[in-house]
Amino acid sequence: MRIIYISHWRFPSEKTMSPLIMKTCEGLARKGLGVELWVPWRQNRGFLQLDPFLHHGVERNFVIRRLPSLDLTGIFHGNLFFILMVATFNLSLFLYALFRVLGDDVVFYFHDVRDAALLKFWGRPMFLEIHDFYKSGRSQVNNWVFSAISGFIVTNRLKMKKLHQDFRVTEERMLHQPNAVDVGMFRIDVSREEARRSLNLPENSTIILYTGHLFDWKGVDTLFDAHQFLGEDEVVYFVGGTDEDIKNFRLKTLNLKSNNIIIVGRRPHKEIPLWQRAADVLVLPNSAKFPESKYETSPVKLFEYMASGRPIAASDLPSIRDIVDEELVFFFEPDNARSIADTVRYIEEHQEEAKKRGLAAQKEVEKYSWERRSDNIFNFMLSRL
Repeated sequence: MRIIYISHWRFPSEKTMSPLIMKTCEGLARKGLGVELWVPWRQNRGFLQLDPFLHHGVERNFVIRRLPSLDLTGIFHGNLFFILMVATFNLSLFLYALFRVLGDDVVFYFHDVRDAALLKFWGRPMFLEIHDFYKSGRSQVNNWVFSAISGFIVTNRLKMKKLHQDFRVTEERMLHQPNAVDVGMFRIDVSREEARRSLNLPENSTIILYTGHLFDWKGVDTLFDAHQFLGEDEVVYFVGGTDEDIKNFRLKTLNLKSNNIIIVGRRPHKEIPLWQRAADVLVLPNSAKFPESKYETSPVKLFEYMASGRPIAASDLPSIRDIVDEELVFFFEPDNARSIADTVRYIEEHQEEAKKRGLAAQKEVEKYSWERRSDNIFNFMLSRL
């Protein structure tokens, strides 16, 4: 079997999806499969000279092929220019496949139905990994592509139910497979004190940490607002974000003149395990106001938090409960800054319980390793061919 994974995303990128796709390719290649990743030529300032394998820490055991596309999204904003990029990429995909000899053992793999619209004509097995509900808001496109899909890899059970309700996708055509984490990378043998010294962090403060993007649906504004209910020695650290979001959050901090919010900015991914070991509480503040947060996500951040073994405070949402329960994390009311602060304080005051749940989460996350994820996807694909 040869896998051709197709994605219109940028590689490398500051977004989570790019390393996730590459880790999927890496895992399938480790099964002895020939794997290629077909992507469009896209501009991504600040990343042009970076090697995607080195940047995302992925083994170079598969090939990335870049195909022409008309990408003006870095110059002009708006949905029209995104559609133009996807459409020209689809045309390139079709023509490239037309002139390249594809053996009978080739399988196409996607995570966005919009990348699969024309390749349906080739009649090869197609597998679709569902992260957002369907990506295409047009039911005609979804119906057109879904009818040719051999199997769906779905990252949470809520989306499996929705696929069955909306498109009559049967259970045997779906694999429930959440996202994954490099467990060994985040399970480091470093004490909290050692991590703090390495990062020049104060030893006596209570560090409340968020790592990841600063998008609205991530609930980071609510975590930001929680500072007003915390003491001076309880400090909220934000690590990550795009350049624009980091700038905006730093301006908010300056205007407040607050001493218990620190906007660290983006740090190398390999450094994140150290930040998490240095923390007293790891916070996952996803908002209930956005469907992608409440229902769709299978948060990689949650798996990283779990692997660290540190106490986790998380929004009480269906998407989060698809992975964890009260034996593993401490839940708070979504979009409620005071509830976050109260939960953080409860964790501080119940250290033994917090340690117990942190270690239980660390054990639980072993089932979400990349190795297990690759095995499950590979076996599912074999069963559907």
